[in-house]
Amino acid sequence: MTTYIADTEHYSEVVARMCKARRLLWIATADLKDLYVMQGKGDAVPFLQVLRDLLKRGVEVRLLHAKEPGTAFREDFDRYPLLWKHLERRLCPLVHTSTVRLSILVQQT
Repeated sequence: MTTYIADTEHYSEVVARMCKARRLLWIATADLKDLYVMQGKGDAVPFLQVLRDLLKRGVEVRLLHAKEPGTAFREDFDRYPLLWKHLERRLCPLVHTSTVRLSILVQQT
């Protein structure tokens, strides 16, 4: 299914779901930013911390991006050694879109 997302839906519909991935999270984006997301009781944490936590839970995380990230992203990235070894990251200058594929297993009651 393809869904058009705009404005604040980027957070409520995409980022919030990415944080709940159970099996895989694949992200393709033209530009990597030093993104912070809300967790818990309104605490903003680096999205890279979220990715690290997903990796700890055994989620397959892949990142495809068009150019090298900026200084702020690289400094945050360096704070999470688990990402160095387990985050699959590829550079492809032809990426001119943003897309996310994730798997959230839903338990039926």
